[in-house]
Amino acid sequence: MRLMKHSISFLLFIFILTSCNSNLSSEKVEDIGLIGATIEITQKPTDEKSSWMTINLFDKHNKIIRNDSIKIIVNGIETALQHRQGLYYTDESRYYSENAPANQIYNFGIKLSNGKKYFLGSINSLSEEKIENIECAEQGDLNKNTVIKWKDLKNINKLTIYTSTLLKTANSNDKNYSSKDVIVKQISSNGEYTISKSEYFDPKWTVSGFEFKFATTRFGKMNPKLIDGSKISISTSIEKNINLEKAR
Repeated sequence: MRLMKHSISFLLFIFILTSCNSNLSSEKVEDIGLIGATIEITQKPTDEKSSWMTINLFDKHNKIIRNDSIKIIVNGIETALQHRQGLYYTDESRYYSENAPANQIYNFGIKLSNGKKYFLGSINSLSEEKIENIECAEQGDLNKNTVIKWKDLKNINKLTIYTSTLLKTANSNDKNYSSKDVIVKQISSNGEYTISKSEYFDPKWTVSGFEFKFATTRFGKMNPKLIDGSKISISTSIEKNINLEKAR
């Protein structure tokens, strides 16, 4: 019985290890048309030169390609596959790069198993933002409206508002929190948003705070020879928090 359990565990391990990986992970890849790519760049809002990015390759069956003979080139710097093991023996190997030198643009290339290089994708970097251009009080007041203002935003065009609530319980010493529906708004470079104090209270809860996330995601150009679904994006965000709970 014990031997059977070990056999089942081993087979499960092999299945998990191989089911998500493409057959191209262990073959020579010499045709860029067999590959798709997803490139995600996150840029620090205040520093164009501070960024991190992940590149995932996939095949026509949408399975991940993790092939050591394939290299990614970011603004002239070659990046190899980084091997990582996740929970339950899952393979989380990926192409990852930080702070690649950028002069207003990111250019990505790929070197296949035969050493041939191809254009992969390109995207402009984002303009630097100023944190102080978003104004709000860190400590709110349940007797006043909540107001947040912004000006001269360069790229940011979306505001997401998360609301935390303190549930009312029989024991006032117990603190149980929940959340309200998330609000998403498209915004311009200058504006303000007000939340009325009348929205703070409900028979079952009281608002305890807000998180405001100012963000943007832009998309760039990919090699048309890649598999459909290939894309490159760059994003950034600034978060502001307002606490409505009284300080002890």
